[in-house]
Amino acid sequence: MKTALYRKYRPSTFDEVIGQDVIVTTLTNQIKKGAVSHAYLFTGSRGTGKTSCAKIFARAVNCLRPKNGSPCGECEVCKALASPSNLDIVEMDAASNNGVDKIRDLRESVGYMPASGKYKVYIIDEVHMLSGSAFNALLKTLEEPPAHVVFVLCTTEVHKLPATILSRCMRFDFKLVPTEKLFELIKKIFALEGAKAEDAALMHIARLGEGSVRDTLSIGDRCLNASDNLTYELALEITGTGSSEETARLMDAVVSSDVGGVLSQVEALAGAGKSVTQISRELTVFARDLMLIIAGGTRPTATEDTLEKMRAIAARTDLPFLVKFIRTLGGADAELRYSTSPRIVLESALLSLCASVSLAPASPAPAPQPGGRPTAKPYAQPAPAQAAQAAAPQPAAQPRPGAVVDDRTLGVLGYVRSRLRKGGNVRLFGEYSSLPDANVRVSGSDFAVFVDGGSYLTFAEPENMRAVQEILDGMGAGYRLRVERLADNGASVLDQILEALGGLDVEVVDGRGKRLK
Repeated sequence: MKTALYRKYRPSTFDEVIGQDVIVTTLTNQIKKGAVSHAYLFTGSRGTGKTSCAKIFARAVNCLRPKNGSPCGECEVCKALASPSNLDIVEMDAASNNGVDKIRDLRESVGYMPASGKYKVYIIDEVHMLSGSAFNALLKTLEEPPAHVVFVLCTTEVHKLPATILSRCMRFDFKLVPTEKLFELIKKIFALEGAKAEDAALMHIARLGEGSVRDTLSIGDRCLNASDNLTYELALEITGTGSSEETARLMDAVVSSDVGGVLSQVEALAGAGKSVTQISRELTVFARDLMLIIAGGTRPTATEDTLEKMRAIAARTDLPFLVKFIRTLGGADAELRYSTSPRIVLESALLSLCASVSLAPASPAPAPQPGGRPTAKPYAQPAPAQAAQAAAPQPAAQPRPGAVVDDRTLGVLGYVRSRLRKGGNVRLFGEYSSLPDANVRVSGSDFAVFVDGGSYLTFAEPENMRAVQEILDGMGAGYRLRVERLADNGASVLDQILEALGGLDVEVVDGRGKRLK
């Protein structure tokens, strides 16, 4: 059976651990000085080296001749600890052993002296999964352990640990590993495996790892099994992701408020089998890289051609819009996961951003810094003439049957529908979804909705109008909802019923119990 890359190349010494220099330095100094604490807490994202460092540390504190704070692997103790039958390093998975009985067994076993080394080391992985009673059972032992016992607790969700546990441990927070270090690691491993790969393909794998060594090696393992000569195009196909050029085209369409371009680009990506969730994630990372360029921060990890395209897009946008962009897609993330139509959710979010671009005040192009990086752009204040024109009363919007709906109206309507869906207002979402686009107009500060007599009672209901107005207020464009009743060719069924009941002492209520007459 083939061994997975993340298991085959698991670090065996502290020198092989990447991206955690401060933690490695602290642990190795403790080992060199013999100043070992009784309890440690390793916390951080998955795949950052918590369990690997715990295992190295457990062997290093027992090693007879440690090298630079790492186990030598050659002494009698190191060889004994390398055996699966050793009793001095006890690993426990709290996810499957989270009951109080398991911790009671552990409390009884800590009284036994180590068989070969100086310490018995207990590594409890996913410690946040322990039950409340199990934590209470562990507390006393953790507070006053025998001199020959060391605890190493590992978790990805440190906020779930009781404060009484946290206060008794020496805490180390593992950081996400930089993309450059992941790239160097995956490049080295491909060379050791005798495989060839383009740097662009390896950089793509490193970016998809998102700071996790294990995730990066798992993706690399999949690509390595597909081909011994990995190209960038093949890496895109294997991982089911879009290229940076495709992401740049989609982002450019949003910044340009090109509704047609947004829809066609999403259609192309989805048609190529790309996951909608992945498209959203790549757009978010791309927007974050644009923020780095505008702010003059750390250079994004990308090819020179892609950087040129990113600089061109960055010159036509600003930091406030990119922050809004990331928040909008982040807010739609949960809906993308559970929606039966995730593509529509993504398109609605992007079209709402298109609408906000067209409404944003114009700002001058950023001045390039040395090295080609544009500086951040401040919002430009509207000229007095423009401000007076914006403040002047706008003509009332009127429906034009059969007319093509403008992009601005389409964007605002799409945003309203998306927020109603996300907010769980199923009834009102259904009404606005079935409402013809031609029955909505955006003119000046008015968001006008024209409905027939049968639907007017629903759209104009105060509670429903308040819900939609709050959504419009969230856009920050100053829109005011206005619901108008269209002249019917004939009275609606409800109107006929109300008219027939005229003069009768009866009460008419709708399906929600609201009194109509």
